[in-house]
Amino acid sequence: MSTTLQRLASSMLSKARTFSPLPILPRVGASGLNLNSTHARNSLTSPVWKPSRPKQYAHSRPHASNHFEPGIHSPFPVYSKQRPILFEEKASQISEPNHFPRILIVSRRHLRKGKYVDFVGEYHIDLIQESGGVPILIPRTMKTTEQLEAYLFGGVDGVLVMEGNDLGQEYHPYGEDLQLSPDVLSQVASVHTGDVEIDNAKDCIEMQLIIEKVLKEGVPYLGLCRGSQLLNVAMGGTLYCDVTAEVGDSVKHIDYDNYDGHRHNISVLPQTPLSGWFHEQFPRKDKPATLVVNSYHHQGIKTLAPGLKPMCFSEDGLVEGYFHSQHFDPANGKYHIGLQWHPERMLDDYLGCKRVYQDFVRAAQVHRANALRSIPVTRHLGPVASSWLSM
Repeated sequence: MSTTLQRLASSMLSKARTFSPLPILPRVGASGLNLNSTHARNSLTSPVWKPSRPKQYAHSRPHASNHFEPGIHSPFPVYSKQRPILFEEKASQISEPNHFPRILIVSRRHLRKGKYVDFVGEYHIDLIQESGGVPILIPRTMKTTEQLEAYLFGGVDGVLVMEGNDLGQEYHPYGEDLQLSPDVLSQVASVHTGDVEIDNAKDCIEMQLIIEKVLKEGVPYLGLCRGSQLLNVAMGGTLYCDVTAEVGDSVKHIDYDNYDGHRHNISVLPQTPLSGWFHEQFPRKDKPATLVVNSYHHQGIKTLAPGLKPMCFSEDGLVEGYFHSQHFDPANGKYHIGLQWHPERMLDDYLGCKRVYQDFVRAAQVHRANALRSIPVTRHLGPVASSWLSM
């Protein structure tokens, strides 16, 4: 049927050249190709044409160990620029499992020159893109809560939640009773002014993504700093309202005078995802190892939610990282990780920092591939396009 239509189009073009009293103006297609050119007509009327063989682009990771190399590729069909891509050819790629996975990130607001500015740190964006993912930035506004479905329409293959303000008390992050006096809370607010300001819109959007996508559908999740706290609370865990006030100051977890340079030790448990990513730091595979990590938080995990397993502790006993025991298998699209520290700001410190993101995107790729396999192509195309493909 398609060949018949093409021949008919060719015949009409031929008659137009023969009988038209006016010169035929160039017709430019969506790809910028002159459709009246001889090459374009021959390409469009060719009875048999096959797209060029898909090429695979491997994202180079010169520092990653071969044993832990995720091996993420992003194969896409590479079409010649000599001819426009027909609709049928585009449609045939919709069910391919190797599209870029969509990683959702909710922005954070910052007061700049008297106005709020929404932003996402480029460290996160760069690492996701280098690993083969596409960051989808969601603005943290109350209007977004009404429009969230529009951002989810293309699919959700991963959720990244990172730093931000303290979680609002309507989510009961501290359990039933907050044990700090008003005077202590006032002192905490004066020291951590930027953190104690609650961002209701961001809380609402991120909690909705965690509950509806991560927990209900098993979408891969990477929670850093605030993000590790949110997943823990959503699953039934609790937080310290202020680590210094409730645990003590034996370990400094934030230093405003040396903000990016401050570090403290953590003990990493063996046989955990973290020990795999940072295997160079494990001289004995059956013994804990020490990492020196950054720290930017005044709150922390008090009780770990059921199903979450600790991966590392600071010297004062605070949980600094965990994984979901039933949802960690990147090769099969499972990845639920929480880290209280920021690997994206320590790329020059340890090779394992980049692997945290690589396995996250790897899991998101598998999740997307599985989701696309379960959706018929006709659902994407509509009745007219589906009838064309069935000819």
